[in-house]
Amino acid sequence: SGLFPFSSFKWPRETDDLKAFFPTQLLETGHDILFFWVARMVMMSRCLMGVLPFKEVFLHAMVRDAHGRKMSKSLGNVIDPLDVISGITLENLHKTLMGGNLDP
Repeated sequence: SGLFPFSSFKWPRETDDLKAFFPTQLLETGHDILFFWVARMVMMSRCLMGVLPFKEVFLHAMVRDAHGRKMSKSLGNVIDPLDVISGITLENLHKTLMGGNLDP
């Protein structure tokens, strides 16, 4: 994860994409991965590229369920957007949620 800001542009080669898109202006993320991802990107970019990978970090809000847990597909506490797009009925949506959540 720490190499992502520049390795995705075929680093260590000096590609046109690397020159055009690294470093960037803004990273948008959640606070839950500040140390696990963002700090590593900063450290690796400073060490290997000599510059910060972005100038600003925008922290977005975290959507949580009624028990305070982060909304997560692995927990089963989210609504599948494809169901919404396809026009799921409220009754079927409720059945899906009751079957997928850890604490119904």
